[in-house]
Amino acid sequence: MENIENDDIKTEIVNLSATLNLPKGTEAFISDIHGNNDKYLNIIRSGAGNISRKVSELFNGRLTTLNQKRLVCLIYYPEEVLQENENIENKDDMQQWYMDTINSMVEVLKYVSNKYPREIVERALDCKYQGIAKELLFGDLQAEDKKAYYREMVKSLVNLKMSDDFIIVLCHAIQKLAIERIHILGDLYDRGSRPDLIIKHLNESWQNFDFEWGNHDVLWMGSLAGSKLCMLNLIRISARYHNLKLLKDAYDIDLTSMIKFATNRYVPLPNFEAKIGRNDLTDEQKNIDNCVQQAAAIMQFKLEGQAIKRRPEFKMDDQLLLDKLSLDKNSITINDKVYKIEHGCFQSVNPAKPYQITHSEQVVIIDLINQFTHSTKLNEHMWFMLDNGSMYLKHNGNLLFHGCVPVDEAGNLLKLKIDGQEYAGKDLFDYFEFILKDGMRHPTTGDCFNSDLIWYLWAGKISPLFGKDKMATFERYFINDSKLQEEHLNPFFKLCRKEQFADKMLKEFGLNGRGHIIVGHTPSSKVEPIMADKKVVLVNGMSEPKSDSKIGGYTLLFDSYGMRLETLRPFTSRKQSIAEMSDVVLDKQIIEHSSERKTIADTDYGRKIKEQIEKLSAQL
Repeated sequence: MENIENDDIKTEIVNLSATLNLPKGTEAFISDIHGNNDKYLNIIRSGAGNISRKVSELFNGRLTTLNQKRLVCLIYYPEEVLQENENIENKDDMQQWYMDTINSMVEVLKYVSNKYPREIVERALDCKYQGIAKELLFGDLQAEDKKAYYREMVKSLVNLKMSDDFIIVLCHAIQKLAIERIHILGDLYDRGSRPDLIIKHLNESWQNFDFEWGNHDVLWMGSLAGSKLCMLNLIRISARYHNLKLLKDAYDIDLTSMIKFATNRYVPLPNFEAKIGRNDLTDEQKNIDNCVQQAAAIMQFKLEGQAIKRRPEFKMDDQLLLDKLSLDKNSITINDKVYKIEHGCFQSVNPAKPYQITHSEQVVIIDLINQFTHSTKLNEHMWFMLDNGSMYLKHNGNLLFHGCVPVDEAGNLLKLKIDGQEYAGKDLFDYFEFILKDGMRHPTTGDCFNSDLIWYLWAGKISPLFGKDKMATFERYFINDSKLQEEHLNPFFKLCRKEQFADKMLKEFGLNGRGHIIVGHTPSSKVEPIMADKKVVLVNGMSEPKSDSKIGGYTLLFDSYGMRLETLRPFTSRKQSIAEMSDVVLDKQIIEHSSERKTIADTDYGRKIKEQIEKLSAQL
């Protein structure tokens, strides 16, 4: 019996030791998804451009560029592309197409899976067709004795009308194996209409991923924790992007009380028009979004004033603006200068008590916050974000986070003083993570310390996730003055051009100067994505580009050969991407190239395997 146990241990050591010598898997870094499910899928299904590169390497000289594009497009969107085959009328042509396509797909799958242990490849295959796929994938298709066997297997798939389903299974497996791990560097939520589908896709269809939370994600997590301020910001932004329907359809939150209140007390105003155009909405729906946006904004400004007064340590008195309105509410005095109010909607603001919530507003707020804290699906999705995420991540020698490490102009860490304790740098990140998790674990709808600090993460001057000196929401709605509307970036982004500063930040988080700082954010088009002699990389592959922009953002790939920044093509729609068979990547820039190919032994996962081998060896 002991010999059998020893043999089992030795077999496991052999397998683990062999795994250490496999090439390092490909990591993809994306950020600022903002609920855009179609664009997210476009990048993920393409392996952030990795699949088209593999197809080119494999079929260069064997397939024309056009046929390579067709194959790549099929891998990205198999369900849609296969429907077009109904136009092929000749039965022999149809059969030949399927046989050629399945053989090509098997080749691609073999090529992208050659760096993985067999069990990982098998997990990527749908169990329904796993047996057939394994035969084609792991067998020797050129073996003389088996050529007829494999040929008949493919032919039978076509004749039995199983070929479409089988091709879809192969395509999905290729997509999963093209990227070993996805890092989502913040702001999965807000603006886009289907963040729930992104969560569903990750939960059901992906294996390795992590979130580094962004300040927009915090609004949703904070709402579940009971923060009324987070909730009002969330509702205001949803109305601003015509996404109120998401709250009802995905999270079963009934906005009837808010809609009735808003449409009875407010009229549509030009400064509250939506940020995006929608041709599928009626004028009534657009007006509802406009009025809801106003109602949420005014309630938000009132509750912000209360929080700022409750927490003088936040040092946000410059955001107290309602008490600076004139008695007729047509002007406002800021820093001894009078500004005209453009299209004001302050009818519920009492000049004597400007930050006081009215009874009618209170009824709406209580109704909504109770719905948010009791939403089953929201609870499920936010805990999914919490369990798979963090404020920052140290992975394979690199530092990942959304936003910035708050510093002053000289590069000194800014300190947030709470209850006599100062937090800065890594300690500040750790403290906010503790508060967010504690708030999620102990939700309360009352005004409490956790709720206030979670809201501070959204808009505070020393919030690592915000990275600016103020949130100019009031000024942008009501004051036509570009200087007042400015939100100045934390000096972190300017200082990141210096290698010495990057080394200092890496050291602050316990990493050496050989690593990289990978930041997810959309600070400004003027900020270069690569800085500090390629030690700092800003990833923004998902934010919406300007209509005339030729660039759709950036994403980062880190594989066994090194690290490269991919410049993305602007994404319009899935339908257009299929019609044009357009690749995801416009250009690439090498960040780091390894003279020797990196293996699993060089990774964090490799270190865990080595520890496991040591423990097993001790049992022999």
